[in-house]
Amino acid sequence: MNNRSVKMALVAASCSIGLAACAGPTDTAFPSQDLATTPDGTFPNVENLRRVEPGMTKAQVYPLIGPPHFHESVFHVRVWNYLFHFPNETDARKTLTCEYQIQFDDHNRVSRTRWNDPACERFAPAKIATHADDTSGAKENAQ
Repeated sequence: MNNRSVKMALVAASCSIGLAACAGPTDTAFPSQDLATTPDGTFPNVENLRRVEPGMTKAQVYPLIGPPHFHESVFHVRVWNYLFHFPNETDARKTLTCEYQIQFDDHNRVSRTRWNDPACERFAPAKIATHADDTSGAKENAQ
């Protein structure tokens, strides 16, 4: 290969890597709780948490429940993860810890919310857009 071919190959590889990064992570596994940037988690405002809907932008979600609790940012990120605590209904000295995830579509709008533990859905039902490309805010409760 001559120098020009090598340079073209490097440019092509750089573009491919850059485009893959823009597509955001495809891994929607819940991260280990010990990796949280907010290791103590938070007690969310449940009414605000229930207001998170498919079709919302990151700018609309952020004031409702705050920044994600793991090493996630705003730009080119498709998944935000949270570590929430809720009072235990049977023992006030204990709390229930729940992992919550928001997935965003290609337009940076909420496409799905979900919990790591189904028992946590009683605080705010998981939601999913009715269509993968739906950004109108329409939703249906996840089954």
